[in-house]
Amino acid sequence: MGFTWKQIMEYDSEIHWISRKYSGDPDLAEDVAQEVMLRLFEDKRLKISNFDPTKKDAAIRQTIRNKVIKVLRSRKVGRWDMDSLEKLKDLGYQIDTSGDLIQDPAFIKKWSSSDPDNHDDER
Repeated sequence: MGFTWKQIMEYDSEIHWISRKYSGDPDLAEDVAQEVMLRLFEDKRLKISNFDPTKKDAAIRQTIRNKVIKVLRSRKVGRWDMDSLEKLKDLGYQIDTSGDLIQDPAFIKKWSSSDPDNHDDER
């Protein structure tokens, strides 16, 4: 079973926040948030009971993010080119909460620790 309306309303503020983050427009974000809520409610294939209980909130946030991006793609609108966001993530960048492009600290740490040419710790 997918989301109940009560469960969707528990994540109402996050749905709106994520919609604003990716749309860059408050009016558009409101429309997107409403459409995302309806899509979550109507998605019968979504099995939230299968989510790992220790990671449930993160999984729900990721599901919401994916729905927001899908709605924006379908409308061909939004602050960011959604395909480019995935490419940026692969290159070690992320969009912070203010909407700025930053290097992902986890990616930098992973890259620098696995770089055989990084000789900083040999000094």
